[in-house]
Amino acid sequence: MTTSASAAGWVEIDESAIAHNVVTIRAELGEKVEFCAVVKADAYGHGIDLVVPLLIAEGIALIGVASNDDAAAVRAAGFSGRLMRVRPAGRDEIDDGIRLDVEEWIGGVEHARIVSAIAAARGVRVRAHLSLNSTRLGRDGIDLGEDGGADAVAAVLADPWVDVVGLCAHFPCEDVTDVTDGTARFDDETREVLAGRHAGARIARHCATTFAALTVPESRFDLVRIGAGLYGDSDTVGGALRPAMRVVSRIAAINVYPAGSTVGYDRWHRLDHDARLAVIPLGYADGFHRSLSGTGEVLVRGRRAPIVDRIAMNSFLVDVSSIPRAAPGDEVVLFGRQGDEVISPADVARSHGQIAADLYVAWGRLLPRRPVAAGG
Repeated sequence: MTTSASAAGWVEIDESAIAHNVVTIRAELGEKVEFCAVVKADAYGHGIDLVVPLLIAEGIALIGVASNDDAAAVRAAGFSGRLMRVRPAGRDEIDDGIRLDVEEWIGGVEHARIVSAIAAARGVRVRAHLSLNSTRLGRDGIDLGEDGGADAVAAVLADPWVDVVGLCAHFPCEDVTDVTDGTARFDDETREVLAGRHAGARIARHCATTFAALTVPESRFDLVRIGAGLYGDSDTVGGALRPAMRVVSRIAAINVYPAGSTVGYDRWHRLDHDARLAVIPLGYADGFHRSLSGTGEVLVRGRRAPIVDRIAMNSFLVDVSSIPRAAPGDEVVLFGRQGDEVISPADVARSHGQIAADLYVAWGRLLPRRPVAAGG
């Protein structure tokens, strides 16, 4: 979506920040590790149409997607390189993914049979990445420690309709010790899989996403899958990555209410002082979850203002009593920088109680979105 003058709120995407993040991460990884740029969920809400041309310009040759809609959008943006799905797909998705040349993520023994059957029916050999449960995520990988696990993996590798180009895993925790332990198991198990008849096979090993790749170098193996880091949602690399998203609205109205008044649905908050409250014309319909009620903050005139009521479908209130010059029409930043202050992913995570991506992916897909120049 593009913005209009009448929008109640919008998302600004700093394209230069994304380009900077790609260059910064590649420099950290070195030239021997392949960089898979993950653009699932419409590039984490940042817009495939905006992000993919930047990746092409930076020479990225492998892009990670989840849905076929995202895969089609990547192709429409002009990308002709490799596409890797980063989760198991359903039967119809796999079938439709063939036209987009998507490399599938095989999530188990039965799933491998589905991929093989579809490939045979279409008369094409499907490239795929076979997931192992080496990191103990317990989600979609074959567990080599279970009876029959090694035989199941061998059967997939021998399937004439499945071209296994990768052995993969995913970490359950952003914790250095956990990642280090999982990396060691993945290394041992994939070496075992690739021994013997598969020795020398051109099969990439990969398990690292942004946190692992940038904090535990031994987790990088042949390629890394970089998602959050592309968009600056990471404090790795010494804080050198730059957040690319800013969420903006404007104050719709301001009213003064006396101490003792209640505000918001369910009389959510009782004022302990005479207060100037500003109406922000966004709400949970726009992705501003009720978890931010009474916990989140916004920026007005470069200063923090707390959310004081229970967030409604299309509005919420912030206390601007300490910002006397605040007025209707003033810019409000709900995520990102304004002046010297910033509402960071870490701020949102603390207020929300979950990772910031749980919210900003929705903001980027629900609100109008536009590219801006650096600092714009």
